[in-house]
Amino acid sequence: MSENIQVAQSYAKAVNELSMTANAAAAWSRQLQFLAEVVNNADMQRYLDDVSRASDARTRGFLAVVSSELDAHALNLVRLMGENGRIGLIPDVATQFELLRAEAEQRISATVVSAHPLTESEITHIKSALNKRLSRSIDLSTHVDTALIGGAIIRAGDLVIDGSMRGGIDKLATQLSR
Repeated sequence: MSENIQVAQSYAKAVNELSMTANAAAAWSRQLQFLAEVVNNADMQRYLDDVSRASDARTRGFLAVVSSELDAHALNLVRLMGENGRIGLIPDVATQFELLRAEAEQRISATVVSAHPLTESEITHIKSALNKRLSRSIDLSTHVDTALIGGAIIRAGDLVIDGSMRGGIDKLATQLSR
């Protein structure tokens, strides 16, 4: 695991603990997402990467842009990350926080890629089956990929279920080539 991810996890754990005591996970999610979007802005990245400016000046500039959208706790997080030269890790902190939040809320995001658009009934059935298998609430997104020919591929965390015709053909080709 990279050092940046480990550092981001540490910040995310602290935010997660703070959000639990204040029962403010949704507000933290919104604020971290906002901060991540600002950090990912190309102009802001150039500004934050400009070493000709002192680190504290870059932090103050960043705070000037985001402060109107943040509560006192989020402002303190940005100040702390700025003091440690870690503002650029905010997108990773946001990602790690969402993983921790999903775990605490017994939720998981899943994606279904299908050859054809799914009906509401099929979506409901897939969500129900995943909920039963994973014992979690399912946030499901769907996408269409006609290259699958038929069927679907479901991804939920580490679980991958390939029920596509393309996957079956590839598996058969592999077995025949042995």
